[in-house]
Amino acid sequence: MENDKQETIVNSALIEKIDELSKSLGYNEEENTIFELRQTDDPKIKELVLMNGEWDENRPMFVVDKAHPEKALVFFSMEQIAALLKTLQATTQENFNLKLEKAIWKHTPVDFQDVWVVAMDEIQKRIKALQEKGEPLKINLDDIVARIKREHPSLFIDLNRVTQNIHEGVMSDKKTQ
Repeated sequence: MENDKQETIVNSALIEKIDELSKSLGYNEEENTIFELRQTDDPKIKELVLMNGEWDENRPMFVVDKAHPEKALVFFSMEQIAALLKTLQATTQENFNLKLEKAIWKHTPVDFQDVWVVAMDEIQKRIKALQEKGEPLKINLDDIVARIKREHPSLFIDLNRVTQNIHEGVMSDKKTQ
């Protein structure tokens, strides 16, 4: 009896996680399709038993393994996975672009587009070198832009020189008065 009570608690916690995931994906959690995965006498054959909802290829379907009630599997159609990956790729690209933009603006470019083009060229070179070495793709955008600034100072405004010129201009104005 105690074991059944524990399993129910674990399952209800898992159901809550399934409901949260379903809601975050934009689906009504009351309509979740949940299957229970059961073992059979043949270790190569498993049985899916519908616990809630109905078979619907347009929605994610959740599978709870009776042998591992703390875990769930999620079935998606290939079209859903492709759409999810496309969204993830677009979001990753947008995030990358924003980070690169921030790194460039931090160094006060004369012409943002020129620095962007040089940075993208440098990033592509680094990606190719990392791939050839079989290393993971990890690129520090701030380091790349700082290096570009050192190698191509004419692409950036030298704020020290600008403030020095302003200071000298103010001082010469005071002398003439």
